Amino acid sequence: MDTEILQILQEGATSISNLLLKRYKQTSLSDEEMILIIHILSFQQEGNRFPTIQELEDRMSMPSTRLIQTLQKLIKEEWISIDEYTDPQTGMRHELYNLTPLYRKLYQSWREQRHASRRIDALAEPYAEIASAAESEQMGLYARFEQAFGRPLSPFEIETIHIWTAQDGYSDELILTALREAATVGKLHIRYIDRILLEWQKQQISSVEEARHYSLRFRRHQPAGDQRQPL
Repeated sequence: MDTEILQILQEGATSISNLLLKRYKQTSLSDEEMILIIHILSFQQEGNRFPTIQELEDRMSMPSTRLIQTLQKLIKEEWISIDEYTDPQTGMRHELYNLTPLYRKLYQSWREQRHASRRIDALAEPYAEIASAAESEQMGLYARFEQAFGRPLSPFEIETIHIWTAQDGYSDELILTALREAATVGKLHIRYIDRILLEWQKQQISSVEEARHYSLRFRRHQPAGDQRQPL
């Protein structure tokens, strides 16, 4: 039993580029073509640089006709080439499967993807900065409300503020102006602030200056001691 295990271990292993395994699909190689390339690699690492069709067929379930067609396709599309070399010991000329074209295409595919990723990152960077700045501003808006309320915001209050900015399109400055108006009359709760914003929207008020003038005009016409918004 130990002898059998030793014989199995002495068979060795085939070294295959992880990049090839990860990217062969992106380079349009089929699974059959990839398996054939792996077997050619295996033969070459065993010292057989130019395995015959019969030798390849013995290791694969692919019929010889299909195997020849696949091999011809790889050569025609310049994934592999058949080159000649001279044995330095015997001086005899031999043929070999050259996989350099495969690695060149693999490198080219990897480089194109890398450059494309860099271009996407470069294009996305300004928008990421804008999004980050907007998120920071909105977090600042929530913090201002928590400071005014003297407590953490509830989920409903957070959602309401989000709707004001994301759906209703109110500016942070206008929302904070409504917050100050609510504080002025001692009604610091989210529904009252929402009603202030709705009233301003009905009056087509979109700027802080317009909101202040509107509130000032309203107060001038209110009885003494009544500082409510026209809601």
